Order: sequence, then structure tokens, then C-alpha cells
Amino acid sequence: MHKKLTLKMDNAAIEAAKSFGKANQTSVSKLVETYFKTLTHNSVSANRIPGVVGELAGILKGKDVDYIQKDYTNYLESKYK
Repeated sequence: MHKKLTLKMDNAAIEAAKSFGKANQTSVSKLVETYFKTLTHNSVSANRIPGVVGELAGILKGKDVDYIQKDYTNYLESKYK
């Protein structure tokens, strides 16, 4: 079932969405629907960042990455001496 939704947006954003939709052969309505579905995928992931950044977020949690910082600092110090 589909329902009508009225949105108020900046004119430039509307035109950009229309151009993007035309270039990707989809409607602005479908773009908005897809975006809302992405945001509200489920209650667990609703607070997560969508896309590649969201997939990578927290990947190093609990890992010892301090040595990487030290190695990179040493590299930069030697490079710019």
C-alpha cells in the first residue's frame, strides 16, 4: 500500500534529487523511500551509519592499534627531517 507524503525541502535539494533520479532512472519518491528504509532498517541498526563507513565503524574496537600510530609517527618524523 502506498500513501502520499508531502515534504518541504530547499529548492536546490529538490532539483539535485530530480537530476540524480533522472540520471539513475528512478523517481524522487523511490529515492526517499529507499533512504527511509535504510535509516530504519531495524531497531538494532537504526542508530548505525549506513554504507561502507557504517560497516567499518568499530572494526578495530578492542584491538591494540597503538603501535600503528607510533610507526606512522616515526615514519613522518623521518620523512620530514
